[in-house]
Amino acid sequence: MGAASGSWSTSQLVEFLALLAEETDETAAMRAAVERVLEALDAAVGLLVAGGRMVTAVGLGPDTEPVDDLLAVARGGPDLVDVPGLGKCRAATVRLDGAGAAHLVVARAGADHFSADEMLLLRGMAWVLHLALRPLRTLGELNQRQRVLDEVGRVQHAIAQRAALPEALDTVTESLLGIFGTELSVLYLADGDGLGIASVSATVITTQSPMPTLKLEASIGATAYQLDAPVRTNDYPAQPYAVPQLVERGARAAMAAPVHENGAVVGSLVVVSFRADHTFTEADERTLLTFADQVSVAMSDARTLATAQHAFRDPVTGLPNRMAFLQRLERAVSRATAGSRAYVLFLDLDRFKLVNDTLGHAAGDELLREIGRRLRGCLRSEDCLARFGGDEFAVLVEDTSAETVRQLATRLLAELATPYRLSGEDVRVGGSIGIAAATRGAHTGDVLREADTAMYRAKQAGGDRLVMFEPSMHASLVKRVSLEADLRRALEGDELFAVFQPIVSLDTGELYSAEALARWRHPTRGVVAPLEFIPLAEETGLIVPVGRRMLAEACAQAVRWPGAPGRPAPSVSVNLSARQLHDPDLVADVRRVLDATGLDPERLVLEITESTIMSDRANAEERLRRIRAIGVRLAIDDFGTGYSSLSYLRMFPVDILKIDRSFVEGGVASRQGEAFLRTITRLTEALSLTAVAEGVETAEQARVLREVGCGFGQGYLFARPMPATEFPPA
Repeated sequence: MGAASGSWSTSQLVEFLALLAEETDETAAMRAAVERVLEALDAAVGLLVAGGRMVTAVGLGPDTEPVDDLLAVARGGPDLVDVPGLGKCRAATVRLDGAGAAHLVVARAGADHFSADEMLLLRGMAWVLHLALRPLRTLGELNQRQRVLDEVGRVQHAIAQRAALPEALDTVTESLLGIFGTELSVLYLADGDGLGIASVSATVITTQSPMPTLKLEASIGATAYQLDAPVRTNDYPAQPYAVPQLVERGARAAMAAPVHENGAVVGSLVVVSFRADHTFTEADERTLLTFADQVSVAMSDARTLATAQHAFRDPVTGLPNRMAFLQRLERAVSRATAGSRAYVLFLDLDRFKLVNDTLGHAAGDELLREIGRRLRGCLRSEDCLARFGGDEFAVLVEDTSAETVRQLATRLLAELATPYRLSGEDVRVGGSIGIAAATRGAHTGDVLREADTAMYRAKQAGGDRLVMFEPSMHASLVKRVSLEADLRRALEGDELFAVFQPIVSLDTGELYSAEALARWRHPTRGVVAPLEFIPLAEETGLIVPVGRRMLAEACAQAVRWPGAPGRPAPSVSVNLSARQLHDPDLVADVRRVLDATGLDPERLVLEITESTIMSDRANAEERLRRIRAIGVRLAIDDFGTGYSSLSYLRMFPVDILKIDRSFVEGGVASRQGEAFLRTITRLTEALSLTAVAEGVETAEQARVLREVGCGFGQGYLFARPMPATEFPPA
């Protein structure tokens, strides 16, 4: 990228101004500036034009007269000109200052126009030159060359060193007291319908009675702001804009200059003298304008810095963001040697979404900030902690060993696991950490991908753990990507199908219902296990179209099932994932399938896990009530493994509780387990719910379930899932 194709920044402007300030006279400064402009824009000829005549030229031969066409460009003439020795050239011009009295003209060979970025750079450098020439002219006129230069340099140093804006502005007002030998200097900035004091410096004048926000007609500063022009008086008490409090204290002379930001007047800079023999001259006025320019630079620089920080900082936690982390990782990779490595720890929070959904986003943001503070406390000062967005953080550690990184990851997980106090509640979140090594010459994208792959493995293993990346994981990731592509294709064909597992009466063995389960017959891999493709579908969002397919097929099959003599036809249960429940088209999809198949809504049961419901209670309740209003029944799947809260059983329109297989196994293994099963069945009776036991595999389990009052069961004891052609079983 060429120099001109990049965008110029306020920091570059300050450096350019400092460079020109080293010149000792106006002529040398103008020539140096034009030379630098030509270098930056890759141009051949440059002119400074004032009053229709050339005052500085660079690039024309010693015997070459000023080209009239170039002078005409400054007056708005055609920008394609003939230059001796160069031929056809494209020219561009900008005003040197807002008044338009002087112009900077540049030309380069060829007919190509200057780009927008190049014109932005040209305007910026012209503005810098304008600022640089003011102090030079003032120095010669005031005979205070060294003092002004020192004070301007002090202000510029504060700006260049990224001093806080109030500190930089105080430097300006303090400098004015020394330059003019006055007793009061004030910077006003626009504040609502008036001007507020942004900085004040004083010697003998006290501020025991704070000056209020000034109305626009109330002071010399307000007058300069309104007129957008300097105002000067050596008879301050006689002026209509005199402030009575200052007159009472002995103010005699005053000056004010407007302050600009991005071309708009935003305030004014004021100096006041309380000495009877003090007069301000035209040269003093120009000096004040010079310092008003420095205020403009300081304000623009502060805004630019804030924008830059926003670009490289996470707005919630204040930590570096992904872009800043990648830059730091690039440097770490370049510094790595054969004997040293950098490590990236990619951290994803577990259960963070639940905090956002239950306590609100403000609490979620506070949790992220507290997590950032805790993680930072585990790191060395030279380590980098960044937030990538959402619930993801990254840590960069250099010059350490794999074992030390493992120990660090363990400490990070321990910090995450400690409860957080939010909105008066103790909140627990965990984390999954993937670790990858960054060796010399590695691509940063590859390192992040490897850390992310390892983190995904940690999450798959149940979370709250760390995993070091191994090359074999990449092959697994490639397989996963391939499987996702195949699943997308499967949705377009007929590879996905439903199987049905009976749900029977534990007392009579009669068929009561059936659960529809998704299966995938891959053309080359054979039948893909649900545990392999269902989690993938959940992560990618493909579970929504997969769920629609299963709902449609289940209803289409169920409508064909006959009922036993004197008994209703079996119902069919279909699982709903969290993504499906949050899908705004869910209710419409259910209505559409029921209308298309003609299935009685009472024969359709939608199964939802406890965690699915609680992930977004408000939306879940609204959607489930709309579904229940259609006549569709609702079941809580895997009851006992999630919140197991009576409150949500009252809150949501639930019809059926499906007891998780772990409690069915426990009911046989111990008296406590049997007592727990009995408690659940009594709970269902009290709430007028139907209890269904899952995972019934032995006759002993069925016997215990009957004894505790559970009415229905599902499991291999009765039947394995079977294709639609074999259902209902004979």
